Amino acid sequence: MRELREAAGVPLTRAASESGWDKGHLSRVERGHTKPSRELIEWYDDSFGANQALVNQLTELDAAVRAGRDVSQRDLRRHVQPVLLGGSVPIDHHPDDRAELVGETVPDGTQVCRDQPFEKTWEIRNSGERPWRDRWLTRQGAAGAPGWLRSPARERVPDAAPGEVVTVRMTLRAPSQVGASTAYFKITDAAGRLYYPGLESPPIYCTIFTTYEL
Repeated sequence: MRELREAAGVPLTRAASESGWDKGHLSRVERGHTKPSRELIEWYDDSFGANQALVNQLTELDAAVRAGRDVSQRDLRRHVQPVLLGGSVPIDHHPDDRAELVGETVPDGTQVCRDQPFEKTWEIRNSGERPWRDRWLTRQGAAGAPGWLRSPARERVPDAAPGEVVTVRMTLRAPSQVGASTAYFKITDAAGRLYYPGLESPPIYCTIFTTYEL
């Protein structure tokens, strides 16, 4: 949201004045400290030419949160997984486990023709003290909804010893809709349980700008 506003050359004070929301509230939203309302998301979309991209991302993230809650509640009923921070975690979860994104291809904002497939890679370091086995980079939210950046539901993360850097490759497809779009991913086990469930572990993502032609 901040990137869209700044790209349009609109100061935060002016955005507050024109939108009717308090400047401090907008600042907290843009810094990720407060969840925006759908009405605010729609205002940013309309005002800064995002062409519903922000609304689509909000819908996708809300769907991912609901799916995570469903998995957590199912596991609580079955008593088969430990629980941390309100959600189920993999059986080999450990608080000293760490992952660090150290490189990627297809930088944020790369222009891609609509419906065009492309390969995205992420280089991820095992920066903790625990070995990685049977992990996946799993899409958060729907993987193939119309108008959204399409991707596989998940891709295998190579096993890694502490300190090792591995590369995850994934083929995605630009949406038919022109504008910005983002796909979010997190590291999970085969059942989709998050290895890093806390807010301190942001998702790995791919953001492109779809065009009619290059």
